[in-house]
Amino acid sequence: MIVRETTQPVMPIPLKAAWLSIAAVVTYQVLLIVLIFLRPDLDPSWHTLSEWAIGPYGWMMSMAFLVSATSYAALFIMLKSQIHDAMGHIGLGILLICTIGTVGVGTFVTDPMPLRYPLSTTGTIHLVSGTSQLMFLPAAAFLINLSLARKNQAWMPARRVLLWTGSLPLVALAGFLVHLSIFVIPLGPSAHGPGVPVGWPARFLFLTYMVWLIALARQANRSAETDAGSARQVHIRSAPARRTMVKPEIIS
Repeated sequence: MIVRETTQPVMPIPLKAAWLSIAAVVTYQVLLIVLIFLRPDLDPSWHTLSEWAIGPYGWMMSMAFLVSATSYAALFIMLKSQIHDAMGHIGLGILLICTIGTVGVGTFVTDPMPLRYPLSTTGTIHLVSGTSQLMFLPAAAFLINLSLARKNQAWMPARRVLLWTGSLPLVALAGFLVHLSIFVIPLGPSAHGPGVPVGWPARFLFLTYMVWLIALARQANRSAETDAGSARQVHIRSAPARRTMVKPEIIS
C-alpha cells in the first residue's frame, strides 16, 4: 500500500516581507484617519475614500492607496514559498490581481462624485481597479488561509486562527453588499449626499482586510520562531557529547 503525504517540506518564511506588510497596512489606516482631520469638508459617513484623492491633500490619499498596494505585494512575496496546492495558488493569483488593482486606484484618480457617465478614461480605470480589489480580496484571503491550514505543516498549529481570519473578510463583504442593497442601491445610481451612507461601511470592510493581513503576517513570524526553536533543539540533541579526559594521578 502506498501512503501519500498531504503536507510539503517546511520552507523558510521571508520575515522582512511579513513585517513590511504589517507596517504598510497600518500606515495606510493611519493615513485614512489623518485625512479625515485634514479635510473636514468631507464627511466620512457619506463620502467614499476615493474622493479624498480629489482636491487638497489628494496626493496623500493616492499615496495611501499605493502604500496599501505595497502591503499586499509584501504579503504575496511572503506567501509564495508557503503555498503548496492549486487552491492556494489560485488565492495567490487573486491576491496579485488585488495588488495590481490597488496600484491602479492610487495611480488613476476617480471622477468627481456623483459619477456621470460616460466616465473619463482615468475614472474608468480607477473604478474597475477599485471594484476588483474590493470584491476579490475576500476570496484570496479565504483560499490562502484554507490552503495554509490544510497543506502546510508549519501553519497547522494555527488552523483555528487561519480559518476565522480567512472567513472574516468574506463575512464583512457579505454584510457590505447587504447594506448596499438595502440602504444605497434603492436611492438610485446617482445618489450622493448626506442621506447616502456609503462611507463608514467601506472603511469597516477595509479594516477587516487589515485584520486578516496582520493576523497572517504575525502568524508567519510565530511559525518562523517555532521552526527556529525546533531547529536549535535538534542541533543540541544531535551534537556529539564532549568526552572528558581524566588524567591519571601518579602516587609516588
